[in-house]
Amino acid sequence: MPVEKHNYFWLRRFHSLFGIFPIGIFLLEHFFSNSFAFQGAGKFNGLVETFQGMWATPFLEVGLIGLPILFHAVFGLVIAYTGSNNFISYSYYRNWMYFFQRATGLMAIVFIFLHVYATRLNFIGKNITYNDVHLMLQPTWVKWFYVVGILSAVYHFTNGICTILMTWGITVSQRSQKVVALASWAVFAGMSAWGLLILKAFV
Repeated sequence: MPVEKHNYFWLRRFHSLFGIFPIGIFLLEHFFSNSFAFQGAGKFNGLVETFQGMWATPFLEVGLIGLPILFHAVFGLVIAYTGSNNFISYSYYRNWMYFFQRATGLMAIVFIFLHVYATRLNFIGKNITYNDVHLMLQPTWVKWFYVVGILSAVYHFTNGICTILMTWGITVSQRSQKVVALASWAVFAGMSAWGLLILKAFV
């Protein structure tokens, strides 16, 4: 295998792996942490103060979350630009899923960037509060932007589970791929409902 193809092979492996860990795990943790909003402003504000008071938080945010997301996003754009898709000519299930994987990936990049800016970079030097998030979500377009962003991020993660299992040669047979696809749709439905309920709790 030529050096260029060998390097690209492993970059794709790392790209898919980072989509699950740490990015996918962080998405689950982010949902869990924001679920404290179900218990009211006091519980949510207390959790934020605890997390932001930890000395390791900035290093974890940059090294364990920020850099993997940056690599996944940039290399994902490379794949989207150089890849091909025949979903129009051959509308097989996986072709459509691959198309939506790329589309939601692009949307997720925009959503994550603006979300981080609005809730983290815009609050450097102080902690964001429940009321801050509540006020930020008042415009109707912001609510809908978050709905689309949440659904895009969740789909990209759950369908990515199917993709990584095929990429790493774990699900080879059609039956195993079908089982995983059904499971990923179930996870997508559950996480989507979870994410939208969190959004509603802040609104």
